Formats: sequence, C-alpha cells, structure tokens
Amino acid sequence: MRSRFFAGSLVLGAVMAMSSMAAAPTLVGKEAPDFVLKGLDGTNLRLSEFRGQVVLVNFWARWAGDSRQEIPALDRINTTYNRAGLVVIGVSVDEDLRRASEFAGSMKVSYPILFDTGSSVGRDYLLQKMPMTILVDRAGVVRYSVTGFKRGDERAYLDQIRELLRE
Repeated sequence: MRSRFFAGSLVLGAVMAMSSMAAAPTLVGKEAPDFVLKGLDGTNLRLSEFRGQVVLVNFWARWAGDSRQEIPALDRINTTYNRAGLVVIGVSVDEDLRRASEFAGSMKVSYPILFDTGSSVGRDYLLQKMPMTILVDRAGVVRYSVTGFKRGDERAYLDQIRELLRE
C-alpha cells in the first residue's frame, strides 16, 4: 500500500511540476518583426525586402559551439534551395563586432551575415539561447522556431523549408 501511495505521489508531483513550467515565449504564428541591420559587406539589409520568399533567419554567436556546427549546414541548405525561393540570413548577436566579423569571414558562407550588436533584434525575436533558427513564410509570418543545434537537425529544417516553398 505504501509503495502505491509513493508512486502516485511521484506521478502527481511530476504532473504538477510540468504544469507549473511556463512554455518558452515564441513568435510562431505571428508576423516576424522587421529589422534593418548592417551586413558583413557593409550594406544594410531589411527583413521585409524578402517578402514573398521563404526566409530562414539564424541568430548565432561565435562563442556558441552549436553555432559553429550549424553555420556550415545552413550554407549547404542555402546553396541547394536559394534558387527555389529560400533566403538564408545569419544574424550575429555577438557584442564584439570585430571578433564577430573575423569569425563570420572565416566561415565563408554564401548567405548574408548581419550584425545585431545592440541586441535589439534579439529582444524582438525573444532570443534566449544560442543559436536560434526561425523560418518566415512568404507572407512574413514566423512558422517555425528552434533553439540549439545538433547534427541532423538540418533534416527537420529541410522538411519545414520544403513545405513552405510548396505553399
């Protein structure tokens, strides 16, 4: 009898703990906040310039190990799907612009790298963990958001990208 009570208490405690955990805030289903940021090449880019295309925005930092793995995977995705209507944009939230620029240049990616040194765009996108990748549909609505990265995650991105490109 005592073990059944103990097991029931554990289950009830787990359910209560899960219900008290707040879901992380997300922009999925909402219009993507517009931004203008300076790129690695010195030009300014505005997110709304890409309305009508599917946009993948990847927030990263040079000090985040997952970013170092994800950036090459995103470059391969960009190379494959750019002609189909996908735009990939990397946004560094690193406060040290010089070091972030050096790191971005060393990655030799085929997509634009922008710099959010004031972190205002990161705040608008509810950035909490690095890296964070979002997908914006042709109408400018955030349809997918994920934080962190591990090898193989790009397959989930590809499923979402293909779906959005078909719409």
